[in-house]
Amino acid sequence: MNGARMKDRLLTWRFELRRTLGLPGLLGALLLGAAAVVAVAAMRVDANVDSHELRDSERLAQPARARHADAERAAVVDAISLHALPELFPGFAQSADDIATILAQAHDSNLTLGSAEYLVTNDSSAHFVRYQMLLPVKDQYGAIRRFLASVLNNVPNAALREIHVERPAVDGNVLDARVRFELVYRAAQP
Repeated sequence: MNGARMKDRLLTWRFELRRTLGLPGLLGALLLGAAAVVAVAAMRVDANVDSHELRDSERLAQPARARHADAERAAVVDAISLHALPELFPGFAQSADDIATILAQAHDSNLTLGSAEYLVTNDSSAHFVRYQMLLPVKDQYGAIRRFLASVLNNVPNAALREIHVERPAVDGNVLDARVRFELVYRAAQP
């Protein structure tokens, strides 16, 4: 059956229904069909809600001791992980090597460097020492971006704390940027 014959039969059927039922009857039949579809969908939703309620009641029926024991085990694992976290960071003695790596990455990226500023922060209650390095650089956007990516990929304890970029000339493509890296080190054990 081709498309034209199918279209012709559907039009004939529509005209016959309209002649037999009239426009109000046709609209009523359409509303009854829509109501049937909504009723079937509502039954499916109710069936899913019942299964969710059964699963929830089954979970609530577990003994409280088992849930409490699981929570205690999770707390112990979290405490061990938190205690081991400072050991994952290098000691402060590696700071010179990390700064040399950052400067080597800048040299490999052919960036023009200004004089850097350094700041060491050590909180008495913290397990970490933070070493901040403010580095002024000059170059095109792509070169600065590659430099930042190479530092973050090669120095795992480095974080990009801040970047401020200015374009000194409207028609120029060389940018002045100030990049602040923060290097995190394990504090010395007392």
